[in-house]
Amino acid sequence: MEKSNKQKRFVFINLSVNSGFYGVNHGIAYLVPIIKRNSFDTVIINQLDDISAGEFRKMIEALEPSVVGFSFTSLQTKYLAKYSHAIEGIENCIQIAGGVGATLDPEGVLPKTKLNGLVVGEGEAPLDSFLKLINNNGNIYDAEGFYWERDGKIEKKGDPVLVKELELQPFPDYSLFERDLVITGSTMNLNIMLSRGCPYSCTYCSNKALRSVYPSSETYFRIPTVEYCIKLVEGLVKQYPETRFISFEDDLLIAKKAWFLDFAQQYSKRVGIPYRANVRTECINPDIVNALKDSGCSIGFLGLESGNEQLRKKLLNRHHSNEMLIERALMVKNAGINLSTFNMVGLPFETKQNMKETLELNMKIKADFGLCTFFCPFPGTELYNTCKKEGLLQEDKFNDTATNYNTTPVIPKTEQAKRDCMEMNKKINNFLKWQELKYKHNEFSRKNPGTKTALHLARQLLVYLLYRFSSPFAKNSLFSILANSKLQKRLSSMLK
Repeated sequence: MEKSNKQKRFVFINLSVNSGFYGVNHGIAYLVPIIKRNSFDTVIINQLDDISAGEFRKMIEALEPSVVGFSFTSLQTKYLAKYSHAIEGIENCIQIAGGVGATLDPEGVLPKTKLNGLVVGEGEAPLDSFLKLINNNGNIYDAEGFYWERDGKIEKKGDPVLVKELELQPFPDYSLFERDLVITGSTMNLNIMLSRGCPYSCTYCSNKALRSVYPSSETYFRIPTVEYCIKLVEGLVKQYPETRFISFEDDLLIAKKAWFLDFAQQYSKRVGIPYRANVRTECINPDIVNALKDSGCSIGFLGLESGNEQLRKKLLNRHHSNEMLIERALMVKNAGINLSTFNMVGLPFETKQNMKETLELNMKIKADFGLCTFFCPFPGTELYNTCKKEGLLQEDKFNDTATNYNTTPVIPKTEQAKRDCMEMNKKINNFLKWQELKYKHNEFSRKNPGTKTALHLARQLLVYLLYRFSSPFAKNSLFSILANSKLQKRLSSMLK
């Protein structure tokens, strides 16, 4: 790819190495219009595999970038350090980075890298200012919203700025991502994010820490107008007409009741594609459930997290009772909406009995599917500080080894406690995977009676057995390979 003398190029690196996440980066999609508006050619690289420093440098040099911008989470810090060192000294190339990892610990991350600077907070305003300075031959270190590294010293330039009126921003641009990252799976699923932030303050979640970096955090949770959101969805469905299902990846789309009731009504009239959304125990009520059902929501994703009520209240800052959770979960299911749960094991002070209670609560609400991960103490969060205070966190080991929260417990425990944690994680996930198999097969057989049903069941059983008997370390890569294999595509075409 050749670059003209006048054309500048911005290369985004979405760091997701061995993370288990293979979708689009919504943050990057919202920044692409800013870069294009400043007349930069834009390239996006989804870095999913750990390649050598030499390979990475060769790949970047071939693109002749003016700017390389990394997007990363805390668990990707070691890859940020590796790859930023790898491209040090590329002629006329500025290195910057942003994302949750940058915002949570800028002064801890920057010295480990060869970056010029880190964007802290939302990137629209800082990036626009930075690119304008480049175009006008200005001093990039005047761009605010950054932590800059100059002559071995770190300089904070200005405070982070929240984008208050999201409806005044351009729509996100997903066109530079590979199409099979935007539209995923055999369900032809389109992933979208409309809102920013979350109004709640769970101790394990980065939202509270992210909120705290702004001078005023009163408006941290924001959602655009209903009309903006509907037009955004309509435009993406037109751009990706193969869409058959939509995943709203917002933390909590139903947080503002009046807004959501209006959105659901407009969505039903103007879009009408089945979708899934996150729900929360305290926000579930008959009006919300009816709006979800009537607008085509077929799956609600619920943060169950821990089945032990006291642990959940005192440690996680989630104050609903098990009785309330069961009542609200059944309200969703009785409306014909399937329920998926998020769960964690490996929490500080958690016992094996506590983990069993998480499995038992999933059984009580008859979760249709879900996921159980290992607790991960993200820097800047309240539980990170608790782990540090209690001597549960070996920071060097954490930073050097952890790349995701799906494969092994993160905080050090006794060997017996680790075995208990691994055992219960597997039991919870096996139960949820079995529930998913039953759900998928029942849905398929309802629509496709006859011989195809037996073939579909065989495929689902194969997937379940591979899942049940593969190690946590193999699951991420195994299912990525399966999803894109010729056999899988052949079976999918036979079952249509």
